Amino acid sequence: MFRVVLNRDNLEKAMLRRNLSCKLLAGKIGLSPSYLSRIITGKQNPTASVRQTLLDYFKTYSFDDLFTIQENGVGERN
Repeated sequence: MFRVVLNRDNLEKAMLRRNLSCKLLAGKIGLSPSYLSRIITGKQNPTASVRQTLLDYFKTYSFDDLFTIQENGVGERN
């Protein structure tokens, strides 16, 4: 099995370039700030629709810029 995880560093760079806080970005893309925070901190993986929403918002970034595909059990934090 595989899972898609957010590339936190690249998302934070994209947010910084647009002067966006987590709360501002969440409002712009229609998510709650707490849900987006859980995704950014890696506590929750982004759903396909959230991934697409982020890609639509940050049009200059590719899937590979914002996300990483991991095999389950690889790179997981304990």
